[in-house]
Amino acid sequence: MNKIAHIKFATLLALSSLNLAGKTAPETLDEITVSENGFSGLHFSGSETLDAESLTGRQVNSLKDLNGLSTNLNVSANGIGSFGDVLTLRGIGNTQFFGSPGVQTYLDGVPLGSAFSYESELYDLKAVEISRGPQGSRFGKLAPGGAINLITRPPTKSGWTELSASYASFSYQKYLLSSSAFLNEEFSYSLATLKSSSEGFLNNHAGKDNDSDSLCARLAFHWDGGTGTKAVLGGDFSSHDLGAQPLVLRDGGDFYDRSTNFEESTNIDRNQQFFKFDQETDWGNLAFTTSRNNWEMDPNKLDIDLSTNSAATSTIVQDENEWGQEIRATSEPNDSLKWSIGASFYSTDLTGSASRWYLFPYPENTLVANLGPTATLTPNANWGNATEATTYSIDRKNHGFFGSLGKDIDSRNSIEIGLRYDLFKTRMNRDKRSEYGAFTFTNSINPNLPADIPIPASNLDAAPLRLSKESTLLSPSLLWRHTHSETLSSFYQASMTGKPAGFSAFTDSETNASFAKEEILSHEIGFQNDFNDAWNFSLSVFYNYAKNYQMELPEPGSTNYSVLNLDRAIMYGAEIETALKLDGGWSISLGYGLSESEIRNVSALATKSSALANLRGKPLSFVPQYCLSSMIRHDLDKGLFYQIGTRTIGDSYFWDQTASNDTDKINSYTLLDARIGFEINQWKINLWGSNLTDKEFHTSLVSSLSNLGAAPGVAGSPRAIGLTLSKAF
Repeated sequence: MNKIAHIKFATLLALSSLNLAGKTAPETLDEITVSENGFSGLHFSGSETLDAESLTGRQVNSLKDLNGLSTNLNVSANGIGSFGDVLTLRGIGNTQFFGSPGVQTYLDGVPLGSAFSYESELYDLKAVEISRGPQGSRFGKLAPGGAINLITRPPTKSGWTELSASYASFSYQKYLLSSSAFLNEEFSYSLATLKSSSEGFLNNHAGKDNDSDSLCARLAFHWDGGTGTKAVLGGDFSSHDLGAQPLVLRDGGDFYDRSTNFEESTNIDRNQQFFKFDQETDWGNLAFTTSRNNWEMDPNKLDIDLSTNSAATSTIVQDENEWGQEIRATSEPNDSLKWSIGASFYSTDLTGSASRWYLFPYPENTLVANLGPTATLTPNANWGNATEATTYSIDRKNHGFFGSLGKDIDSRNSIEIGLRYDLFKTRMNRDKRSEYGAFTFTNSINPNLPADIPIPASNLDAAPLRLSKESTLLSPSLLWRHTHSETLSSFYQASMTGKPAGFSAFTDSETNASFAKEEILSHEIGFQNDFNDAWNFSLSVFYNYAKNYQMELPEPGSTNYSVLNLDRAIMYGAEIETALKLDGGWSISLGYGLSESEIRNVSALATKSSALANLRGKPLSFVPQYCLSSMIRHDLDKGLFYQIGTRTIGDSYFWDQTASNDTDKINSYTLLDARIGFEINQWKINLWGSNLTDKEFHTSLVSSLSNLGAAPGVAGSPRAIGLTLSKAF
């Protein structure tokens, strides 16, 4: 951990003493948030909220822990923060490295950067709001698959401070401090700091395990002028020192075994600053949000043959800077004609370098050129080494304009129409240099030549790529609601949206470097029945049709990796959710999501790889067929409770460049978690366990390393038992 991070941590820690002194204020300052749904559990039209108790009870400590807890939300975790993770909702998601998010993540309504730069640690949250389906006119950034809004605890009238400590398997430790207080009648602050570490669960016979050491902090100052004028100035930072990526061979040996030539590591630092201003007017509300995000990975170092056979190495250094501005005006909530209008601008600068060193079999023609035409050689029988170094920068500009109109047609029906327009400008500069190392060929083929023949080193520079393009997206939407009775309502929603065109920096080919925009047509129909205060039930059915679906794949016969466009793909399914409270302190919740997908046409890919025609009729990569989440809780007398929860993730595929690797699949698996807790006098004691059946499972597969046999997998955590103590002041 660097010294600057420790200084920031100590400074933020000292601020909490303001609340310990007992300072209070007569008013409560409400948080500025884009939430329209509140926090009462299941919500209308594909929106769900997980409250603080749900997050704590299911051990949600990171984004990947949300996998399967919300129906049809999947997080294919790569094991190194959020880098390389794929988040999908109803089959719409991001590519691993260079595409735009399909699921946009927010922190208190402030957008985060690209999907790979999302903060992986979740802490001190009031709720997580998950909005499924296109969110064209609701958020400032394009969110074609849906949005996740992480909502922190706002200041309260009396102020509070809470300390907690957790200890668990694999030498896991976590310490959390959160605090809030009013500084005077107008100003208050909220603060949260997190320190966590673990020795990891890998059995790495040479090199580091997947150990981790993280430090995170968040601070915000709130102002309420008392005349409908509010403002928040805040920021957060995090630093993650990670050991080996939990990437393991699927060779039938010990599931968690690993051996490497060197100490693998990943270092990630992230920080965000934001300012929000909110003004009530005679006609409605006016809100401004300015934000800056910086994410830096320096470096990510991986042994790409996952063995001690050679020091095959991948090293990636990457930095993303983004700043943005949003402005939004909305009508009064009780107006007969509800309207909103807004504009946004986001500028993102991505710079990076990627290098690889590996052994490879010299091709026959290279040796013949050095040995003479009389040599008779066995192809790929002689090994050399190569170093590839790529540098790149990608600049993106996004201008967005969005609005909506809503009106009650009569006492039972209402309609809302929305429209969004986005202009994207993207520019990429990319250079690559390959160096083939000298080696000596031992001649046992041609007696007329020397026994040992040196093959000289050579350099090969790929053609520089200097590319730019513009793309636009027009996203209209229609939502109709019908109230059948006081407890039963239904809706239909249709929208057009998509993801912008762009460039991939991990390919030498100008043709393959460019990918087209993705266009998505979505339909959804559903209903919700709140039978009474103790039971609610919702059902929705959706259908997504994607043209030019963006999919990232390794290129045949090379180390290149590029984003391709599948001509057509469909995603369809259903979502069922119910929550029930029973006499005697019992509560039950259940959520089931079905997400079928199919690649319909790949004809346009023939110029890139004819083998990819094999994808036709197969499910999409990274999209599980279904997910099932359940939880039973029993609250007893005197603050004692216990609960048991499960989550099941269905089959998911990970295609490579052959498009015939059907065995590169994560089979369905079920994880069991439980918690026993006790609360008394502001003390909370929780004994918890995750993956209690000790299920061996993968959170993702890496099809670009299929040359190692079956595509290696990212190992999920085995059984863990922990204890958490917390005290509120």
